[in-house]
Amino acid sequence: MITMDTATLPNLSTKVCSIAAGEAHTLILTGDGRVYSWGRGILGRLGGGSEHDDHLPVQVRFGSEEYRLRIVGIAAGAYHSLALAGI
Repeated sequence: MITMDTATLPNLSTKVCSIAAGEAHTLILTGDGRVYSWGRGILGRLGGGSEHDDHLPVQVRFGSEEYRLRIVGIAAGAYHSLALAGI
């Protein structure tokens, strides 16, 4: 039998629109264009600027809060994560 830990998502003010999973990390995209990531951080694939592992979802920041990009799509591979910004 395999037992897995669960992750509690942060209090979201909007619904999750998309989920992407890599080899050992996960991304979610919310309806307001925010991205959260968690899992193994090797090679910086979580997008937080470090290689630390995050076991709980952490918001990925794109630009300053004043000029925050609205993300419209996400993807993940074995060692990378992608975010597509809208206009």
